Amino acid sequence: MKKTFAIGDVHGQFSTLKKLLDQLPINWQTDELVFLGDLVDRGLESRQVIEFLMQLQKDFPTVTVLSGNHEEMMVNSYTDEEEFSHWLLMGGDTTYLSYVQGVVHWKKFIKELSYTTYNYLKNLPINYQNEHAIFVHAGAMQNSKRQWIVDNPLIARWHRGKDFFRNYQGKTIVVGHTPTNKIRLMLGEAEMPPNRMTAWSRNNIIAIDCGAGHNGQLCAVELPSGNLYYQPVI
Repeated sequence: MKKTFAIGDVHGQFSTLKKLLDQLPINWQTDELVFLGDLVDRGLESRQVIEFLMQLQKDFPTVTVLSGNHEEMMVNSYTDEEEFSHWLLMGGDTTYLSYVQGVVHWKKFIKELSYTTYNYLKNLPINYQNEHAIFVHAGAMQNSKRQWIVDNPLIARWHRGKDFFRNYQGKTIVVGHTPTNKIRLMLGEAEMPPNRMTAWSRNNIIAIDCGAGHNGQLCAVELPSGNLYYQPVI
């Protein structure tokens, strides 16, 4: 059976990502690999992550890369200096340094970030679905008809409501965005040591942001088996 692997928020941890990929029993010709977004920021190797995934998608059409809220902020920073200043405060400072050494300046950033990279990030999809699951960076929200939707960019990239984690019903959905300890805290569950944070699952939700952006772990889930793979941040 064809398998699908999904990887949570990488947050510029390229060395950690490479180690995690080495663990996965993936057949690159037939199995699917989905990245849930937040490739960049906080870690020091965001440029390496982006360039690696751009090449990986050229080599293997079975790879899907989704857009997260940090990609949105980075894309907005390319055309708006105020957005650039905001992005730096949200973890973009490390991504900037992976492109430009020295004094932080907006014009240096837009000079160093190629239009090809900007266009790649701008056009990343916000969700993906196959026979195993729905994949989206942040989560889903109910519309007026009580249907759970993931096709709104604000919801797909940013939403982390308690209602979603507590009450979601439907097809299996795999998300990142919210570190799983934040989900546990939100729902009154016991938190885990940050460097050993594991995935969280309930009501057909599989949440796999295990804190790679905060010196935790990078996590992957294999479907349909549900096997989980972890790599502590290097």
